[in-house]
Parts: sequence; C-alpha cells; structure tokens
Amino acid sequence: MKSLIAILVAISLLAAPVMAITTVDTTWNGGGSFVTHFVSGNDAHSDLSTGGTLISGEFHAIDYDNNPYGYNVDTTDTSTKAHVENGNIQYTFTRDDSYIPMYGVAGQQSYTLINTWGTGDLAWTSTSNYAALTNSEYGFQNNNQMQATGDHYIRHYLSVNANNGAEIIVDADGTTQVTDMCDSASTSFSFGKGCGCYTNANVNVVGSGSFNLFADADHQITTDTGITVNGGTLNTHSDFSGGFHFNDFALTGN
Repeated sequence: MKSLIAILVAISLLAAPVMAITTVDTTWNGGGSFVTHFVSGNDAHSDLSTGGTLISGEFHAIDYDNNPYGYNVDTTDTSTKAHVENGNIQYTFTRDDSYIPMYGVAGQQSYTLINTWGTGDLAWTSTSNYAALTNSEYGFQNNNQMQATGDHYIRHYLSVNANNGAEIIVDADGTTQVTDMCDSASTSFSFGKGCGCYTNANVNVVGSGSFNLFADADHQITTDTGITVNGGTLNTHSDFSGGFHFNDFALTGN
C-alpha cells in the first residue's frame, strides 16, 4: 500500500503544470539613447525609450506565467525609475488580454512622456491581469512620480479604449512635480484615485505655462472636485505666469 501511494504522488507531481516566470532587469547610465521592449506572451507589453545628453535609470519586468483562476491570462508587472537631462523619457504599458466574460475586452493603455530642456525624472510601475490594468505607485514611489525642470512638457494618460480615458498635460518653463499615486482601467477607469489606498493626485508648478486635464467617457465622468459630466468630455484648462497648483485632479469614468 505504501508503494502504491508513493507511485500516485509521483504521478501527480509529474502532471502538475510548471510555471516559467520570466524577469528582465536592466540599467543604463551615460549619454545617448536607450530603448527596451518587454512582451509578456499575449497578455501585455511595455516599451521604454529615453535619450538625452545624460540618461540613467533602471527597468524591471516580470511575466508571472501564473494563470490565476484558470482564466488564461497571466499577471505582468513592469517598472522604471529614469532620469534625463536635455532629452526625453517615454513609457508605455498595454494590456493585451482579459477575462472577457467578466471584465470586457483588453486594450487598456498607460502612457507617460517627459520632454525637457532641463532635467526630467519618471518613477512608474504598472500591472495587468485578467481584470484590469493598474498603475499603483503606493509603496513604490508615493509622491512626485513625474518631475521636470527647465522648458518642459509632461503628458500622462490612461485609456480604456480610443474613446474612453483621461490625461493631464503640463507645458511649462520652471519646475513641475506631478503626483499620481494610482490609476486603474478595465471597462471603466479611475484616474488619480486610490486603488485600495488613499487618493494622492496633485500638480505643482513653479514658473509659467499651461495645464490641461482631459477626460472622455460614454456614460459619466465624476471628479473629486464635484464636477459630473454625463456622456461627454471634460476639459480643465489653465494658463499661468507665476505658478500653478491643483490639489486633487482625481476622477472616474465609465
């Protein structure tokens, strides 16, 4: 009987699926350009490019190959901390697969661009799984994920699809700090809202320039400042010469 049990255990072990986690860890430091692409099967992909007179940073990616709940969608994480002088940083994360019966079709995307004739810094991490794309910076870098000095342009957007999503744009000369601790997108989206943590979404600019907050949704947009748009577009715009502060740009849309 003991031998039979041992044989059955051995057969069970042989039949168990083998997870093959894929990781990428890379760093750069110097002048010129750096580009990396990470493809997590058919589940997600991420792209980072940077170039300038001085660039430095790190990029990390994980394809967990874990298939949670048997939905045939693996979890993927990518993160970066990048610095540039007189150049740009561009980061994109795209969710390519979803458990459609419960969470709709895939295609959600997070994008960030910092272009500067000064200095620029990006600290960002993204995750996708069967349910959503999430940018949760809590515990990674809670504040000032996007920073720039000099003559600079910062753009960050989160989209569900071509017609639903939100973005902020800062075009300024001076010093900008943008905090966006959490975004999430599936069939609906939350931009700057807390993802199981407190909301922390603000913009601080010392200098002159312009600011725009855009959002589009088929049904409703609701901001933390009390604005509701039923099926349409939200545009919050400001031109300034002596500085700009937006304490809470968080919103949701569906």
